[in-house]
Amino acid sequence: MPYTPGAPEGNMDSQRILVTISLVMALSASCNLAQNTGTNSTTTSPGTHTTTKPLFTDHRNEKYTIGKSVNLTCTNKTWTEMFYTTWRIPRNGNHCTIAASTDKPPHDTCLDGKVMRNTSNGESYLHIPIFKVTDIGIYRCETAFQGASLIAEITVSAIVSPQIFTRLVIIRDGKREAVCSAIGGKPAASISWRNAWNSSVTQTSKNNTDGSFTVESRLILPDHVPADNLSCIITHPSWTEGHTERILALNHEEDFKWFWIIIPLGSISFIAAILTGFYITRKHLAKLRNCWKSNIPAPPPPKTPQAQDVEEVEPYASYVQRINSIYNSSAELCNA
Repeated sequence: MPYTPGAPEGNMDSQRILVTISLVMALSASCNLAQNTGTNSTTTSPGTHTTTKPLFTDHRNEKYTIGKSVNLTCTNKTWTEMFYTTWRIPRNGNHCTIAASTDKPPHDTCLDGKVMRNTSNGESYLHIPIFKVTDIGIYRCETAFQGASLIAEITVSAIVSPQIFTRLVIIRDGKREAVCSAIGGKPAASISWRNAWNSSVTQTSKNNTDGSFTVESRLILPDHVPADNLSCIITHPSWTEGHTERILALNHEEDFKWFWIIIPLGSISFIAAILTGFYITRKHLAKLRNCWKSNIPAPPPPKTPQAQDVEEVEPYASYVQRINSIYNSSAELCNA
């Protein structure tokens, strides 16, 4: 404000203070306007649309059952409001992309059966026909619509049904213990007993190396518990209702009866197996011995004496004749 001659000095100070306050307020308003303008960003969609929007990211965790179909929703907006939607999908440690736009053809680098579909009213979603373990990961979806846009990060994990096993064991002091196990479930299953009879129940849960869980529940049966109506109930997110598994309980007399039946039968079977093996081995050894004898070569026939030459025989014959003649002559002289 300009200085006015003759004005009181106190009034001048007040006016100067008011002017300073006005300037500060004007500067503050300008800064706020600039900051508000800076929070908005201009994003160009895969089409020709340009949208000024505040950035917003929606983080979600969703679980699905292995082997079933899955539908992932990015937003509840319809294509009457949307400009484009892009899915960034995990695959083998990398990512592939599926995108759709109002003015461009669909784009798909996954080529593994996943596809974008629309509901009857035009809402877009990602369809996975068969959910597998390799489909686990973080799915990132970006969509733009009139006046704003949205980024959704969906952490998708698997639901694996457990395998159920039941058995009845004999523990210390002849007590019976019913065991109910849910193996390989993701997440962990829950086990309860239809009739606990105020007995001791022990339940354990173990993490497996593949991220699944093994849950085991043990129930010690009192002696007065009947042999029927012994069941455990397993509940898991992969099932719409709990599974009831029956455990056949045997009393002590039946246990020992079967014990004394099984042991002799097992011993007889073992001895019979040994005797059969001995007989078969002996039979085969006899065959092998005969085969071994038949394979021994026959001795060569004796050599026939070679005929002597006539030249070698004649001198010997003449010699014998001379000896005989001399013997005969001597015999005649003796007889004379």
